[in-house]
Formats: sequence, structure tokens, C-alpha cells
Amino acid sequence: MRKALIAVTLALGTQWASAQSSDTSTIERGKYIATAADCAGCHGENLAGGAAIASPLGPIYASNITPDTRTGIGGWSEEQLRDALRKGRAPGKGWLYPAMPYTSYTGINDADVSALYAYLQSVPAVNHEVRATDLGFPFIRPAMIAWNVLYLKEGHAAGEKPAHGESAERGRYLVEALGHCSACHTPRGVLMAELPEQHLGGAFVGGWQAPNLTNDKSGLGSWSDQELTQFLLKGHNPVAVAGGDMGLAVSRSLSHLGDSDIADIIAYLRQVPPVITQALPAAPSRPARVDPDTVEGPISGWRNLANNATTDGAVLYQSACASCHGVDGTGTAGPDLGRLRDLRSAHPNNLVQVIAGGINLEMDGRHILMPGFSDQMNNEQIAALARYVRSTFGQVPGAGPDEQEVASILSDKTPVSWLINYAPALAWGAIVVLVLLVGWVFARRKA
Repeated sequence: MRKALIAVTLALGTQWASAQSSDTSTIERGKYIATAADCAGCHGENLAGGAAIASPLGPIYASNITPDTRTGIGGWSEEQLRDALRKGRAPGKGWLYPAMPYTSYTGINDADVSALYAYLQSVPAVNHEVRATDLGFPFIRPAMIAWNVLYLKEGHAAGEKPAHGESAERGRYLVEALGHCSACHTPRGVLMAELPEQHLGGAFVGGWQAPNLTNDKSGLGSWSDQELTQFLLKGHNPVAVAGGDMGLAVSRSLSHLGDSDIADIIAYLRQVPPVITQALPAAPSRPARVDPDTVEGPISGWRNLANNATTDGAVLYQSACASCHGVDGTGTAGPDLGRLRDLRSAHPNNLVQVIAGGINLEMDGRHILMPGFSDQMNNEQIAALARYVRSTFGQVPGAGPDEQEVASILSDKTPVSWLINYAPALAWGAIVVLVLLVGWVFARRKA
């Protein structure tokens, strides 16, 4: 009898230990899924939300997704999380706006939804009431029902392309569903849905240019696998440096993925149908020839630029940039400017953003820092500096931008169609016309 009791006790103990190990494994898997999906990008490092996500329609406030039962998702079932990810519908809110990229997350498989749910329920609960999103009429949540009918293909990430081979299949899942890369890198149409024929072909988001990710030469076709691997894991390579939200995505998400997943991402991107966009000029074959004696002396340090009225791009460069990028732009502490794609792009958006805001990232145990100059230079000076480095080191003929273009870029506005711009006026106008029409009909009947 005693032996039997001992045997039962050992069996139960083994089952309990196995269950605990399984739960831990599931939570760890869920954490990896949350990292690959960059949940912290909108919801914050503690996932308590509250940040205003800029959209052309107005600010959209990220939800609290910690397990707090009053202000978070502590009362949600796994099925409710699945609905939020796949259908864009959440308890207490109803229909979500696609700033929450459910048109991509709808492709997340059942096992990963379960793991993500386990992880989100395991993080510390934070009691944080998030401000309600109010975009005004006609951008009300019930309007998303019609939008979803048109553009949500439940179970299939927006725009996903066929993939051939196990590695590319995994890469498609990481790029299209979890990574939701198309949310930034695909242009949008009249009603702000992604354009499938230009999938991953590059777009403009919040004053930045999200580049073409397809295998065309104007996209990633000229990058080696090694260059792409280095960029995804470290945020830089000899031809590009990740800035803005892309830099943060590398820092928070991509740099934490396994080497095999990075290889799978590259395998899929090589198979995405090329989207032809404006080609970049070739990188200069030799460094620019700059004679420092022909340039005015430095303005006693870049921090004094605010009190200097010069709009000479060469002077601004020698004072603010040459100490890291070299007099000839070939780089000392900073990268070789002539090789950077953003400097040679037809659109100066990313260059202007980096000059103004700088780069400040923790990556691979290193602090990548470039100071921004928006509080030392006005828009005219930023434009002059951008023109100088583009024409001198990128050797781009007739390179912009001008002061007005810099102001537009730094406004951080995402371009939208005329229909979205004038939607409130058109909607209210339609209501007025309808009321007048109904009144006219009743008047005719009485007559």
C-alpha cells in the first residue's frame, strides 16, 4: 500500500512539473511572439499603453494590454484576444482602427495566439486608464464594419505573396503577419487601405520614407544577404542606418530574433514580386574633393549654431558634421555619407529627419548616437545642409530640399487622399442635403 502511495505521489509530482515546464515554455514562446510583433512599439515597454499614435485622422491612443482587470485585458478570454488580432474587434471598444495592424495580425496562427495570450496574462498588471480615442465624425468605430468588409481578409495578412520553400514560408509569416511590415512599407489608397499591386514597394509615413523592400534594384535588389542581415540585426550596414521608427523596430524587435528567423525573412523578401520605383544614383566611386581652406572656419562648435545666421551648407557641415563624418564625408566616427542610400534618394525625407532629430538607439549592447540639430538650426539651415551633403557627397544633381519642403517633412504628416482630407465636410454636407431632400418630399406631399 505504501509503495502504491509513493508511486502515485511521484506520478502526480512528475505531471505537475511537466505542466509547469509546459506553461513556462508557452509563456516564453509568447514573449518571443510579442517581440516579433513589436507590441512594445505602440503599447510601451510595460505594455500599459497610453501613447498617442499619430495618424492622418488624429491621435489614436494605444490600449493597456497588461492583465489589469479594470484598465487592461485581465478580464479577456483567449478567444477575445483572437478576435482583436484577427477581426479588429475588442471588448469595451468594439471595432478597432487599423493603427492596430489587425489586417496583418489576422494571419497569426492559433498556437501563437495561445502563446501570446499566456504571455500577456503573465506580465505585471498595471492600473493605467488610457485616454479614449475620438477621431470625430465620420471616422467613428462602427464605420470600420464597412471598411473591414472591403479590406480585411480574415486569416490572411494583407498583401501576402506566395512563398516557395520552408524557409520563405516562415519568412512570409514573420514579415507579413507578425512583423506587419506592409503597414509602413506599402502605399495606401483612397480609403487608406494598402495597395496590393504595390505591396512592400515603399511609402511615406509621418514625414519619413519607408523604403521599397522588394527585390527591385530601387529596393533591396542591390543589397547582399550579408548587408540585409547586418541591417536587421544591428540597425546599420555600409549603405544604410536605421532611423526613426525603423531604428526602434530593429532595437526592440528585429535584433532580438534568432539568426534562422532573420535568414527566413531574407528568403521571403527575395521572392516578393519586385515593385519598380525611382532608381537611386550610383554611389560615388571616389570621395568628394573638399578643400577646407575654401570654406569658412568653424562656428566655434555646433551648439552655437542657433546664434549664427549662416545658410552656407558647407560652413554648417564643417561646423556640425565634419568631426564625425570627415571633411570629405568618408566618415571617422560616423558612416561614409556617399554610400548611404537615404542621402542619394530622390526624396530627402529621411536625411532631413535625421539632421533635425538625430539618432539615439541602444543596439547590440552599444549606444548609437547622432545629435539632432532642430534646436540649433532653422528650416532654412537644415535645407542648406541637406542640399550640401546630397550634392557634394552623394553627387546628386540639382538636389533639394528647400525650406518649405523641410517644413513639410518635419510636420510629420502622412499624405492621404483628398477624400480622407475632406471626409468630415463631405459627410456633414451629405447629411444636410439628405435633410433638405426629406423636407422637400414632405412639403410636396402636404401640397
